[in-house]
Amino acid sequence: MMSTQKKSPQKRLASIAILGMGRSGQAVLDKAIALDMTVVCFDDQNITKLETDLALAPEDWPWPSLDAVIISPGIPHEFPAPHPAVILAKRHGVQVISEIEFALRTGRQERLIAITGTNGKSTTTALTGHILKQGGLSARIGGNIGTPLTGLPNRGEDSIIVLELSSYQLELTPSLRAEIRVILNITPDHLDRHGGWDGYVRAKQAILVTATSDDLLILGPGDVLDRLSAEKHESYKIIRLDESSPAEHLNNPALQGLHNQQNSAAARVICRQFGLTDGVIDKAIESFAGLPHRLQPAGRFGQIRFINDSKATNGEAAAKALASFSKIHWCAGGLAKEDGLSACLPYLENVCHGYFYGQCKEVFAKAVKSRINVSQHNTLAQAVQAAAKAAGQYPGDEQVILLAPAAASFDQFSSFEARGEAFCLLASQHIAKFQAIVPASYREAGHV
Repeated sequence: MMSTQKKSPQKRLASIAILGMGRSGQAVLDKAIALDMTVVCFDDQNITKLETDLALAPEDWPWPSLDAVIISPGIPHEFPAPHPAVILAKRHGVQVISEIEFALRTGRQERLIAITGTNGKSTTTALTGHILKQGGLSARIGGNIGTPLTGLPNRGEDSIIVLELSSYQLELTPSLRAEIRVILNITPDHLDRHGGWDGYVRAKQAILVTATSDDLLILGPGDVLDRLSAEKHESYKIIRLDESSPAEHLNNPALQGLHNQQNSAAARVICRQFGLTDGVIDKAIESFAGLPHRLQPAGRFGQIRFINDSKATNGEAAAKALASFSKIHWCAGGLAKEDGLSACLPYLENVCHGYFYGQCKEVFAKAVKSRINVSQHNTLAQAVQAAAKAAGQYPGDEQVILLAPAAASFDQFSSFEARGEAFCLLASQHIAKFQAIVPASYREAGHV
C-alpha cells in the first residue's frame, strides 16, 4: 500500500461567503457553523429558503473581513460572464474557491484519490470505491458525485476518499492533494464555461498542478494526454491506461462497452496500489451495480431492450453508447453541445433509425440523414413512442431502444437525471403495452 501523503499547510478561514446553496453550499454552511466561522450566503434561486440572519445580497457582504468566497460549481466565475458576486470579490481582493478547496483547508486527513475526465469519471469513481470497500478497506466516494467532500465525516488517515472532480471544481482548488490523480480523457465539453478548448484543457490538467514526485498519475488515451505524458514522464510516476491494461471482457451488464473497459482498467490500476489482488478486484467488478443513467437497463420485452444513457450529454459520450450495441433505435436531442454528433458518425452502422427531439432535432437530423433513417419529434415521449412502435414490428429480433441524447437536458428537463427517469417511465409504459397486445401464440412459443 502506498504511504500516506504529507499534508501541506492550510490557510485558516475565519470569515467566508457562500455563493450558491445547493448540496455543496449547504455542506459548507453546516461546516462553517460547526467551526464557529463568520458566514454569509446567497443563492440566486433559493434566497427565501435560507436562514434570514445569514442570507445577504453580495453587495451587502462584509467584504473587508472576508477570507474567501466559496462558489457552487454551477455558477460561472469567469466565462461566459462572471457572476456579479465574483466581480465584487475580485474588486475587493477576496479569493474565490471551490467547496473542495474549503474542505481541504478545514482539516481533511483522509488519503485522497482524485479522478477527472470528460466522460466516465462518475463510473470510475463509484467502481473504485466499490472495489476498495469489497476489498475490506475503509473507502468512500464524494466530490462531484454523491456527498460533497465537506459533508463527509472525517475518519482519519487510515480512510480513503475517492473524489470525482469536475473542470469547474479543479479550476478553483489550488491546494489539491491526492496520492493518485487520474485523467481518463479530455474531449470538447463545457467550452463556453472555459473560454474555449484551451481553457477547458487547462482546467482538466489542473488536477496535476500540485502533484509531487511521490504521487501516481494515471492518464487515459488521446492526443492531449499523449503530449501531457511526454512532458511529465521524467518528473512523475505515470501509468497510461491504454498501455498498462489490455481490453478485457467484463462479466457485468452494468459495464458494457469499450469505454467501461477503460473505466474498469483505471479502477484496477488504482486498487492495485492499495494491495488488492486481481482476484479480489475481479469479484468486486462483477458485483458492481452500476450508476443510474449510464447504460442503465430500463426494461425488456422479449428481444427488445430499453437502455437509459441520459448521462451521455455530449457527442463523445453518445458515441460510446452507440459502439456498445447493434440494431439501435436511437433517441437523442436537447441542447446541443459544441461537438455535435461528429464523434457518433463512425458508429452509425449500429443504428436502425434516429429519433431526434427537442431544440436540436433539426441540427441532429441534418448531420446524419445521409447515413441513417431519421425522424424529428417535439418531445422525448414522442421520440420513444415512435421508436417503440418501430421496434415492436419485429419483436423476435434483438433490438435496443437507446436514450443517448448527445446534448444537455435543459430545453425540456431540469437535469439529465430527470430526463433519464422520464425515459425509464416511458419504457415501463411501452413494455406494458407490448405485453397487452402480444399474441398468445407468440407468448406460448417462448419469445417473451
